[in-house]
Amino acid sequence: MQSKYVTVSVYPVDDSRRKSAPVSRFAIPALLGALVGVLAWPHAIWLAPLALLLLPVLNKRSWMAPFCLMFGYHMATTYGLIKGTSVFFPHSGLFLGIGFWSLSSLAFALPYLAYPYIALYFRGGGLAGGSLAGGGFGAVTATIITSAVSTILPPLGIIGWTSPWLGAVAAGPTGILLTILGIFALGYWERKNQDIPVRLLMAGIVVFNLWLLGFAFPALAERVPALDDMMGHPLPTAPAGWVGINTHLGHLRSNLSYVDASMELAPKVLADLHAGDKVVLLPETLAGPWLPGTRAIWRPVIRWTARHPGQTVLLGADVPLTGCEPHGRDLRPAKGYLDALVKIQDGHQTVLPDHIPVPFSMWHPWHPRDSFRMAPFSRKPETTEIDGKKVGYLICYEQLLMWPALDLYPHGIQVLLAPANDWWARGTDIPAIQRASAKAWAAFFGVPVLFAVNQ
Repeated sequence: MQSKYVTVSVYPVDDSRRKSAPVSRFAIPALLGALVGVLAWPHAIWLAPLALLLLPVLNKRSWMAPFCLMFGYHMATTYGLIKGTSVFFPHSGLFLGIGFWSLSSLAFALPYLAYPYIALYFRGGGLAGGSLAGGGFGAVTATIITSAVSTILPPLGIIGWTSPWLGAVAAGPTGILLTILGIFALGYWERKNQDIPVRLLMAGIVVFNLWLLGFAFPALAERVPALDDMMGHPLPTAPAGWVGINTHLGHLRSNLSYVDASMELAPKVLADLHAGDKVVLLPETLAGPWLPGTRAIWRPVIRWTARHPGQTVLLGADVPLTGCEPHGRDLRPAKGYLDALVKIQDGHQTVLPDHIPVPFSMWHPWHPRDSFRMAPFSRKPETTEIDGKKVGYLICYEQLLMWPALDLYPHGIQVLLAPANDWWARGTDIPAIQRASAKAWAAFFGVPVLFAVNQ
């Protein structure tokens, strides 16, 4: 007859490992995520999908591991917000920047708290029904759902920059499929009682996946030209006669400063048109409020395009949504602005608005008269026809995001325009991240990208 009592040791037990285990369960994933973020952005973004591939690996350690991993990743990739915010809001000091940095990283990571439960559902008693593919299917489903909520779909999608999917996007649809294959393999590998050959096969698939991603994306081509052949094909060049004008005007603080900028730039643009350039792109918001006085400064350019229908100018401006009303010595719109490109072509002006301006600094609905319109679900695509080509555009902040760029995919664009105004981000890695993101989307679409940046 077996005894129902259990033998208990009376010797002291060393529980130091037990006490330190919770710390390591949180710290190790966070440090790994931070390491991936630091290595990937902005000069090797093909490494960013490593964060996604680590999710099924670390998920087995702790249910908090996916959250900690992505929290560390976003803390490492978005730290430029601290300095950038303090420049844009000089009276706030560093505290507002630290708040934006930490709270946005927390917001991006929160959806991953659901990762273990989604993976378990699709792997076990849920749709996968416990099949052999359940581990891989659960990992892929959990990764897609949580990452989409975190950095792709609104509402978080309107602030979700440095998405780890951008490294896969840069390699085109093949890069995305290979990343999904790697996630599936590691999720399948996570299942218990797998033979060593199966584990080696899964590891080989993942390594092969990363190797292909690294060679598919020419992220290092500009920095090390000799690597062009190793890192894949460079982006197509812009059409002949298409130019982007970079400026160093800094922060334009008043309507008068915008007038001065227009008076300086309009003759230069006219000279470029005289020289035969077909398309001239200028940075975001450089003309300031698009009012009758501003239009008068650009009237020689407008008249030139009327006489030369094959030439086009795209000018960044703040376009009032409705009529203006007096405000001190200036005019301000009654209902806010559009952050837009004004296309000057054939003597006409066409407003090309963005969908997502920068939250807080440009979009602030609590003060609508000075706010820019937010329209993430606009049915009007950010496309236009120029010189017989279908052209897509992403204005400044939109270049960092997934959602506006995905909206361009069905329209078969042939050129991508990327105007920006980065005066507030000088001395941070934000402009480089923005440029890498825009190039990633250009590589995904297989089109040239034309930049015009004010610093």
